[in-house]
Amino acid sequence: MSNFIEKTVLDIQNTFEDMFTSDEIADKSGLMQSLDPRIKLLSIIFLIVIANFGNSLSYTAVMLVYSLILAVLSKIPMKSYIARISTVSIIFTGIVLIPSLFNTVRPGKPLIYLTRNLYITEDGALSTLIFIMRSFVSLSLIYILILSTKWVEILKALRSFRLPKIFSATLDMSLRYITLFLEIASNMFLARKSRNVGKSKGKSERKFVASSMGNLLVRSESLSDDVYNAMISRGYRGEYKTINDFKIGRSDIIWIIFNAALFIIFALSKGGKLWI
Repeated sequence: MSNFIEKTVLDIQNTFEDMFTSDEIADKSGLMQSLDPRIKLLSIIFLIVIANFGNSLSYTAVMLVYSLILAVLSKIPMKSYIARISTVSIIFTGIVLIPSLFNTVRPGKPLIYLTRNLYITEDGALSTLIFIMRSFVSLSLIYILILSTKWVEILKALRSFRLPKIFSATLDMSLRYITLFLEIASNMFLARKSRNVGKSKGKSERKFVASSMGNLLVRSESLSDDVYNAMISRGYRGEYKTINDFKIGRSDIIWIIFNAALFIIFALSKGGKLWI
């Protein structure tokens, strides 16, 4: 039981540490940090769209390298960046795409024989690799956006594009709600740990976990009202205010021109067809 409590507390503390680290990275003087949040948001969406247009290995590889360069220039910690993006894009996406490797789903030239009638095709392996790389690029760009931009600036950028207030308010309250829940859960487990003497029996361990889940569920309704009332008391009226006002500068214009030129080069290099 003690190991379970310690692991849970450490996981919660790591989550809070990630939040603080994200704010620290957003304050650095990197490439993406220097851009206006509105331009940054639109450009990331644009890059994700064009990254998923290509259907060739070379084009997807170029977009993957481009996303890695953006991460380096934005001063993103590369170790955690590659580990987290790779875990999702390779493991989870790869598991989903396993059936498409075989000739029963995607006929083609045999690559690896498993049985006489069952084999992995070249087309299946190529399409799976491209899809995984697309997933890596898309997740990478989103990860860069989140780490290089503070959450309140993202919400303010969404509101500047006339996003309904209820949508941005729900996102904001969800983050605050999750943060508060994590703090409460951490305090509960720390209190249990401080009163725990010796080894606990399996029955008491299961009882504690069940009671903790029930306690959080019961408190969830009142907490939602408390979170919203706390936001109102601090001046929240549906609009988000930041210390720095949004202003399009020279770096934003250069960034727009560069990405537009990059898109044109990609299009012309393939005869105007990115998917060949």
